[in-house]
Amino acid sequence: MNTESQLWYVKVKGKVKGPFATGLISKDILLGRIHPSDLLSQDREVWRKASTIREVLPEVIKYRNEPNYKERLRAARRWADERDTVREIDDNGQSKHYQPRKKVTHLRIKTTSIVGLLGVAAIISGIIFVMFMFTPDNPLAKIDCFAPIAAGASFDGCHLPRKDFSRLNLKSISLKNALLKNTRFTYTDLSGSHLDYANLSHADLSHAKLIQASLRAADLRGAYLNATDLSQADLSYADLSGAKAARINLSGTLLNQTIWFDGQVCKKGSVSQCQK
Repeated sequence: MNTESQLWYVKVKGKVKGPFATGLISKDILLGRIHPSDLLSQDREVWRKASTIREVLPEVIKYRNEPNYKERLRAARRWADERDTVREIDDNGQSKHYQPRKKVTHLRIKTTSIVGLLGVAAIISGIIFVMFMFTPDNPLAKIDCFAPIAAGASFDGCHLPRKDFSRLNLKSISLKNALLKNTRFTYTDLSGSHLDYANLSHADLSHAKLIQASLRAADLRGAYLNATDLSQADLSYADLSGAKAARINLSGTLLNQTIWFDGQVCKKGSVSQCQK
């Protein structure tokens, strides 16, 4: 079954929300917005605990028995924590927004008169109106994982494993938290791209241009990096263990606590060269 097209309903304390795409469910599990004991369903009839559904579990959790897991998990949560609302589709096929579970701080207002209370209410109403009028649209609601891939487009959270994107111009593309395992990017121009926390394990990036690209906490285990240009890129917290590299360009590349090819962790502030 193609996990890209799967949609899930979430049941928390008897209340049902959704449906949501697999990528968004995985991100909410990673950030603790969905608990392992929360129930998921595709038909609102058969419900299963999130912890028992392998396809929705974040990639980093699947490798919890490997070395450096805790460090990679902290990095993954740090870069995935965007606190955005996500798209929900109602029974009529209309899109709406749903704010995932998170802590709320309540304001305690002390008033001494009805006039004061009305004044406070007016101020709060004004703030809500301004927030409503000037809050930008949620970009996650506009992502189409099945659209033709192109430079500058957003495919955040999409599942695109084993695809062939060789020799394409994908400058400034956004693939944050995307599943790109075993995908080919040979001779592809990914300059200025955003690949934070993307799963690029065993991907082929030979001769690819990733100049000034952001790959924070990206999973590059076993990736092919032959003659790859990563100059001025950000590889902070990325995992390069087991990657195959030759003639790689790391000029000006940020390697802040990057997991190196041999499994050792680079020191904070490492640039161009991994300081161990």
